[in-house]
Amino acid sequence: MTGRPTLNRKLNITFPIETETGTVHVHSTPISRAVFADNFLIIARAFSAIYANSLGPAVGLRVAKLLLEHEANAMGDDVWAQVRASLMVEIQRLTNVVVLGRNGWDTLPFNEAVKRGALDPDSAEDVENAIVFFTCASAIHLPNELKVSLEALRTLLAAQTTSSNVTEFARSLPMSTPEGNTGETPARPVQPTSPPLSIAV
Repeated sequence: MTGRPTLNRKLNITFPIETETGTVHVHSTPISRAVFADNFLIIARAFSAIYANSLGPAVGLRVAKLLLEHEANAMGDDVWAQVRASLMVEIQRLTNVVVLGRNGWDTLPFNEAVKRGALDPDSAEDVENAIVFFTCASAIHLPNELKVSLEALRTLLAAQTTSSNVTEFARSLPMSTPEGNTGETPARPVQPTSPPLSIAV
């Protein structure tokens, strides 16, 4: 396959995150149509709130999870608990973190990455907001509208779309393991070079 990657609802998203111990890479898959059907109202309300409050994509990707919680609470006392136990669990399940270990790149589920400290609390919050934004945008927008939202992710987070699963994506990253490093913190990885995001409309 040649040429630049195109964007559609089925493509996954990846982006690097700078943490206290170096760069890790996030890989996330869009939710299924069935999951969207079960959560369409709260997804639509949260995404609409971005534009109703004149935030736009650049700000929306920083606060999307907070807006999801805000809109859920506005719908009823128990709604956020339900959303957190269903939609948020699914979003986290579909998100992995690729971390440079002593023998190469290791893939951790999002919650495991948080538990092990591969993502510090601030980084984890940034990832969740960005992934909720990506989830809402890819589920709600038409392809030509999605271009604007994903441009914010590309510009601010160096995001790329890919058809590769997380294992294939991890294998595509340049190998840079710490040689002679006896400490616990791995050397900072070399950033992969990937083509600019292009959009299929």
